Amino acid sequence: MSASALLPVPRTTLTREVAERLRQAILSGELVAGQQLAEATMASRLNVSRVPVREALVELEREGLVVFNERGRACVRAFTDEDFAEIVSLRTTLQVMSAKLAAVKHTVEDLERLEMIVKRADKTRDPTEFSRLDIAFHDEIARIARHQRLYQAWSNLRAQMELWIVRAHRERERVKHDVHAATARAHRAMIEVLRSRDPGEAARLMEFHCESMIKVQD
Repeated sequence: MSASALLPVPRTTLTREVAERLRQAILSGELVAGQQLAEATMASRLNVSRVPVREALVELEREGLVVFNERGRACVRAFTDEDFAEIVSLRTTLQVMSAKLAAVKHTVEDLERLEMIVKRADKTRDPTEFSRLDIAFHDEIARIARHQRLYQAWSNLRAQMELWIVRAHRERERVKHDVHAATARAHRAMIEVLRSRDPGEAARLMEFHCESMIKVQD
């Protein structure tokens, strides 16, 4: 083993790992809305010091998943119906614009990446992983748009949108039992529309796809 392999793990790397663990625990529902995130408790559970936990909690606050009270104590953010309504409307706006631009700017390699995400989603039966791949598909659409400020706006709210998607999937599956099939069908249709390089149709299809996730009633 080379000497470089034995160097201490950078604290920034540890912070990212702790943030990812906490983020996934929130998205999966292991950490519920309003639950306190005491640094000492989280550090003990993750077998790390309190420093990376503290830094991770600050990162998650920036993402909108964690809030601090007046005493500096962190807890999982509790989203209201109004919060989610804002998230959904903004998601639709950003994704419609992304699809319109992506229809013009995409490359063959871009479409291949989208197809790979759809194939991976087909194979998973884990609901949280499926939701992660759903948001990854929309991440890719935003990247393909090649609009720096649009992508920054999307990235700033990504974690909150992923949380909404996880909950929307659960609710739709409870009512309609068709999350996998409906999502796969919509994503494949989007790839074909992008392939046709029709920005108007891409925008229309994306708007329909985003709004259809809200309609779970029979």
